[in-house]
Amino acid sequence: MNNGDRLDNKIKPVADAQSPLLQEVHAYWRAKCGDRAMPARADLDPIDIPALLPNLILIDVIPPSGRLRVRLVGTWIVNQFGRDYTGRYLDEIDFGEAQDEILREYSAAAADARPVCSDHRYRNLGGQIYDIERLILPLSEDGERVSMLLIVLDFTERSASPPRQF
Repeated sequence: MNNGDRLDNKIKPVADAQSPLLQEVHAYWRAKCGDRAMPARADLDPIDIPALLPNLILIDVIPPSGRLRVRLVGTWIVNQFGRDYTGRYLDEIDFGEAQDEILREYSAAAADARPVCSDHRYRNLGGQIYDIERLILPLSEDGERVSMLLIVLDFTERSASPPRQF
């Protein structure tokens, strides 16, 4: 598996997010919504959230297919996963056994124009195990159709796998 192993997954209400990073980006997103269901990409200013940038992903929702293409991946995420997926379609990335769940979560946020929050456990190629809390937030250029997704991931190291005996 290219990205290590996903060990478990759980979708939960955004209000149950434990990560201060997720709480901060969700509050920022809500403030930018105003009286709309979701803000536009142009409403977001990286200067407002510099500490969050390494943990962010931006994904374009490509009409009319709805395919998801990675526009930007923060440096912390690139370091954790060991590669930069910028320019790749989400359905072409090898997420191993988590593939269907990951695509379902991202697609639900895009199709339903709603935030999706989830917990994951992940083992990277170096054997480190992390709890990951993820928040997927829809963005819209016309106020109705989701045109982008803003994602924040927060990694908490749990443990390392025991060394292999040869």
